[in-house]
Amino acid sequence: MTGYYLGVDIGTTNVKTALYDNDFNFLAEESCEYDTIYLKPGWVEQNPRSWWDAFCSDVKSLKGCFPDELRRLGGICISSHAPAVVPMDERGEPLRNALIWMDRRSETSIPYMRENPGNSVVQKITGNRIDPYYSSAKLLWIKNEEPHIWTKIHCVLQANSYLNYCLTGECSNDQAHAGLTGLFDIETEQWSSLLCRVWGIPERILPPVSPSSEIIGSVTEKASSQTGLPPGVPVMAGTVDASAAALEAGVLEPGEALETTGTSSVLMIGCKDMPRTDTLVALYHALQDKALLIGPISSTGSSLKWFRDTLGRAECEDADETGVAPYAIMDREASVAGGSSNLIFLPYMAGERAPLWDTDARGVFFGLTLGTSRGNMIRAILEGGAFALRHNIEEAENAGHTISRITAAGGGAGSDLWLQIKASALGIPVIRMRNSSSGALGNALVAAMGSGDLKSPESVLKRFLVYEKTFEPDDLLQNHLDKKYQLFRNLYEHTREDFKTMARMTQPVYVKE
Repeated sequence: MTGYYLGVDIGTTNVKTALYDNDFNFLAEESCEYDTIYLKPGWVEQNPRSWWDAFCSDVKSLKGCFPDELRRLGGICISSHAPAVVPMDERGEPLRNALIWMDRRSETSIPYMRENPGNSVVQKITGNRIDPYYSSAKLLWIKNEEPHIWTKIHCVLQANSYLNYCLTGECSNDQAHAGLTGLFDIETEQWSSLLCRVWGIPERILPPVSPSSEIIGSVTEKASSQTGLPPGVPVMAGTVDASAAALEAGVLEPGEALETTGTSSVLMIGCKDMPRTDTLVALYHALQDKALLIGPISSTGSSLKWFRDTLGRAECEDADETGVAPYAIMDREASVAGGSSNLIFLPYMAGERAPLWDTDARGVFFGLTLGTSRGNMIRAILEGGAFALRHNIEEAENAGHTISRITAAGGGAGSDLWLQIKASALGIPVIRMRNSSSGALGNALVAAMGSGDLKSPESVLKRFLVYEKTFEPDDLLQNHLDKKYQLFRNLYEHTREDFKTMARMTQPVYVKE
């Protein structure tokens, strides 16, 4: 092994590009942010070109410090948020902004899909339910609402395969992303001719599917001139961000579990075979012959960010004065003010994915009083995220998956308070990883396997899997949170129909004074 590896992740807020040496020691990481476009509730897009621009910026920054290492790259692997729909024309240009995983406008496609061919048929073929989360519903929305774009589609890419196309000129799809399209047959591991025919989606626009570690092309001269990468570097098919994170965290066997919290939260549980599920999500692992059962939760971290940006001016001002991060200040407020509060927060500010699959669900603070403090509200947001995670774990256990402990990674794992709340709300230990890279190392491992430099990741993971701290359930807090959790579950059930009524209401009319 003589090369270096780039592990790249396209997140909801930025592209992170990390450089590793041939022993998988971390050398450096660069990241570049871009905008997410919120057109109206449930309509969420990103400009695919912003991903490429961010990646180019990352690589140029790395090249400034590591020019020799980048000239000796042995492979590149890219993971991304998923699923997204990037319709491309014959010239290789995006026809519109990408509909990303948060986009729920294709709810209008769902009644037809549930009749033709029905949820049970789709679940048997793909392992997953019918929902606007999956690419199939988004494609039907474009077909029905944007025929001027639909007729020009040459191929449909995901976020990572768009970058792969920019690097190699090849249209591709990795197995993990294909499994989230709602069009992939998990038995034959081919595109489902039945579903494509029933929904009128031409198979020709769906790229060939490859295992994550398969080389789909190499860096072209054009991409080399734009990025500064040397031409000819192998590029792997890549994977979904959750699959890369699960590999990096050593989630390889049934029952092993990881939760990551950033913009959203994702629960990942190892499985021997691809499961079939109606409340969670079946996902291919980054390693062949392995699978994951995941619980994607839409807006845990983003709910906290919403509070910071909307109601947290004081925290931001204090951060500017003291140099302490706003989230650390918010943690302190929640620690001293929220322990005995009965305030409950439903973290459904962007609708909810698993296990509710409710586009119309919304965020709720329940139990506000004149004595409610900012710390109470912050604490309720943290608890709401923990309760949503517990709901997903209960669904997994009901399906026969036993979890004795859970590893935590991602930005949310930096909060001792949040991990203590999670351990107490779940009733199981929560273990924080040290130096989690949110999937970058997982991608580097996939790149090395695809390049033929690494046969198996287990030996590398033994060296790098270091656990920093274990959070055990606190008996008093667990008893308190158990009671609140039942109210949390009841509250959604009591308001579910009201959310639907609200969604049908017209937009408010503002009268000028």
